[in-house]
Amino acid sequence: MTEKQNKNYKMTNDWIMRVADGKNFRNSSTNHIWGIKSNKNIQFLRTVQPGDRLWFIVRGGPGQAIAVATFCSQNVRQLGPLVNLTMTNDEFGWDNNGPDSDTEIHYTDLYNLTKCEVNTHIMGQTSVRNYATSKCDVNLPVEYSYMVRYSKVSRNM
Repeated sequence: MTEKQNKNYKMTNDWIMRVADGKNFRNSSTNHIWGIKSNKNIQFLRTVQPGDRLWFIVRGGPGQAIAVATFCSQNVRQLGPLVNLTMTNDEFGWDNNGPDSDTEIHYTDLYNLTKCEVNTHIMGQTSVRNYATSKCDVNLPVEYSYMVRYSKVSRNM
């Protein structure tokens, strides 16, 4: 790799995002948006870059990854008393147990992994964590290369 290529090379990060039981995530997957609380995910919001991978994991049991997508952007949700500039929980299809979020995470290239049984065995309540510092039973970057090779991008779950 030349010095110029090395400077332009970007390391892709993998992020693990908890999505409770996955129901609300599935409901909003057609919009390619997920919601998070900014004050609990400051490090993620400061360091995530376009092209990073987002692994959506359901709680409990083996910590199954139900989807993986590519991060595009983030923005603050703007829900006003008169006019909403971003979608509401109802418009996303989130029930009362939906994410208590003030920030939208936009993604693309969604892969549905529900039938792949990618079990991370990640424990804890942290809603977003960096894969590199997590105790994950699966090598997610390697698994991603197989998913891209043998799967199709889906519009929703």
